[in-house]
Amino acid sequence: MIDVSVDIHAGEVHAILGENGAGKSTLMNILTGVLQPSTGTIEVGERNVMPLTPETSSALGIAISYQHPAILPDMSVLENLQVALPSRIFEAERDDHVGRRLLDDVGLHVPLNARVDALTIAQKHLLELAKALAVNPKVLILDEPTAALDQDATDMLFDRVRQLKAGGTAVIYITHRLAELRQIADRVTVLRDGRHRGSALASEISNSELLDLIVGRTLASAFPPKCPQSDPQINFEVRGLSGRKFTDVSFNVGRGQIIGVAGVEGNGQSDLMRALVGLQSYSGDIKLADRTLKPGELKDMAAFMPSDRHEEGLAADLTIRENATFASLDKYASGGVLSRRREHEKVQDVFSSLAVKASGLEAKVSSLSGGNQQKIVMSRALLSEPGYIIADEPTQGVDVGARFEIYRILREVSDAGTPVIVNSSDAAELEGLCDIVIVMSRGRVVETLRGDEITEARIVGAAVEADTHAHHADEARRSEGGFAAKFRHFAQTDNATIIPLAIVAVALALFVSGQNENYLSAFNLSNILILATALGFIALGQTIALLMGGIDLSVGPLAGFCVVIGSFFINDGNAAATMGLGFALMFGAAMVVGLINGILIRFANFTPIAATLAMFIGLQGMSFVLRDGPGGYISFDVIDTLTWRFGAVPVAFIVMVALAIAMEIGLRRARPGWQLRAVGSNEESARRIGVRTDLTFVLGYVGVSVLTALGAVMLMAQIGVGDPAQGVNYTLGSITAVVLGGTSLLGGRGTFIGSVLGAILLTEVLNAVSFLGLSQSYQYGFQGLLILAAALIYTTARRRREE
Repeated sequence: MIDVSVDIHAGEVHAILGENGAGKSTLMNILTGVLQPSTGTIEVGERNVMPLTPETSSALGIAISYQHPAILPDMSVLENLQVALPSRIFEAERDDHVGRRLLDDVGLHVPLNARVDALTIAQKHLLELAKALAVNPKVLILDEPTAALDQDATDMLFDRVRQLKAGGTAVIYITHRLAELRQIADRVTVLRDGRHRGSALASEISNSELLDLIVGRTLASAFPPKCPQSDPQINFEVRGLSGRKFTDVSFNVGRGQIIGVAGVEGNGQSDLMRALVGLQSYSGDIKLADRTLKPGELKDMAAFMPSDRHEEGLAADLTIRENATFASLDKYASGGVLSRRREHEKVQDVFSSLAVKASGLEAKVSSLSGGNQQKIVMSRALLSEPGYIIADEPTQGVDVGARFEIYRILREVSDAGTPVIVNSSDAAELEGLCDIVIVMSRGRVVETLRGDEITEARIVGAAVEADTHAHHADEARRSEGGFAAKFRHFAQTDNATIIPLAIVAVALALFVSGQNENYLSAFNLSNILILATALGFIALGQTIALLMGGIDLSVGPLAGFCVVIGSFFINDGNAAATMGLGFALMFGAAMVVGLINGILIRFANFTPIAATLAMFIGLQGMSFVLRDGPGGYISFDVIDTLTWRFGAVPVAFIVMVALAIAMEIGLRRARPGWQLRAVGSNEESARRIGVRTDLTFVLGYVGVSVLTALGAVMLMAQIGVGDPAQGVNYTLGSITAVVLGGTSLLGGRGTFIGSVLGAILLTEVLNAVSFLGLSQSYQYGFQGLLILAAALIYTTARRRREE
């Protein structure tokens, strides 16, 4: 973006137009402080407000609803509101009351405790809109706000925009739809190739003039000619298809025809699309060229263009070329050897036909604009030479020039004999593109339109007049009450592992006690709990790392290193001050280690595994430098104090449990806890909503090390001597306990209480091995089986929740 100047006036809607890659989103990211410009200034009133950050931008009254919502998929709807909005918004009344009011304000009727990754694309956009409107902004930026919305939601949005405009709010409206501009905009600015191409009052510039400014060329026609045959040969047929959210759907596609699927969002259209490509189970028949396809064949025969290209359409870490060709690599190989030349030639041909704008084939796909990313998704569909194409919202977030190119390509593919099925929320798009349109309501086909019957008015009328619309509001509110609903919600939370872990622990104790009556003696129970306390503290720290999407391999050696430090000071005969210095050095060393780990990861571009593995090796070496063998016996008075019991239960264990409960409450109900989970759930979204991700990450690793130091104190009480070989096993043990507790290795989801229960169960298993007279090799075998079982249970439960 070069030398762009735009004046935004209070009480006006200023539309920003331009093709994908023109610089619109870059400009908005600068206005919200997400990106910093190399030159230029931003003025509010007559005051230069540079440099902007997300926090200062928000303080100035600038709010944004992003084209790709800045949401946190692993957190609930209410938690997304709480972490993104200023705390003052929730001061006047209960948080859930505020949350419900904000959602009702944008027509989003979903449970507040629903996890965001379970929402539809349209619902995620409404949640993003609710966050932006909640702060009553002075400047509201709406980046493609209607891309995933149906007509009712769009009308609601326009009413809110008009209210804000009347109240003096300046609205910046980014869109690719000229019809929306005519409904809502007062002024318009066009960007092309990162430069300002013109500004005008919306009433003083025609659509053709705008199109010339946007694309730099004249567009002859929006839609290519439709299939000329009135009764073409059938080459794709669906009969009596039923599945999740759709029932008894039947249609057929003739050669050269494109069939469209319409309806109010959430009435089974997207589920039908997913079933047609084998991503959801179904009953019924799908025929291609008179051959009934088996469910296992669908993924190989179909090319799928998903509506959510970021979640399902693209591999963000791969290059543009790799994203375009990974479904068709066998077509460029001879004898199992890939021909890079043939691959490049095919990719270049398809990219040229779609006018993909990219710096090079080897650039990361994440560097492209949204529209060009969608073209990559379409390129992969074309390069795979599929039996049929399923396009779910194929032009969502795509500029007007690219949209026409996508229409042309879909028509050419259809004319060549490949069946094309398109689901779109844009009735005008279906009218111009499709030869047949089926309208769905509550999972059923309520009308089939052909030929001249296909008009925007007929499509919208059939959708909104059907008496079988899904009642999302009532269903959502019903799901928020009742014992069954509450139990179902608990089963879907991060703490769902608590009950099964407790049952397994009790069952194991009873079984081993049946084999050896001393297993449940007060002495052995106390011993198990003391061992579990050391592991539990370290597991609590490891939970913080995993919640952030990281890991800490250095916790084991750090615990041993801290014990070695303490062994020089915490000895019988030393003064209390000397012993106090020993404890201070243990915790001081831990904080330094955590700080170094955090800095290496955030500012030296180390991966969490690389940084903490290097620290693992360094700490273990330093332990042996300080002591080449066991030495420095710990004071008996200190050991007695640390292992003091209340009955059979060590007081230190009670302290650990209390700390875990306090941390769990903070994780769910305090802003630092939300921010911690936000970083692990989606770091980019967290940064865009104002979370100081670098600081959160560094402080998180400091917290990991401090909790490890607490575990080291208990380890010191157990072994009673400074032994450099001790502590290493706690790395694997802590990871096992945390995974058993239900914390995701991918970040964003986890529970401190579950980690403590995981530590107790793991300690119990290892203790049981000894009581049953089994060899030490069984310890590792059982440990591995526990991890495997936990991973399988977690994966299965998550899949069922998503279904």
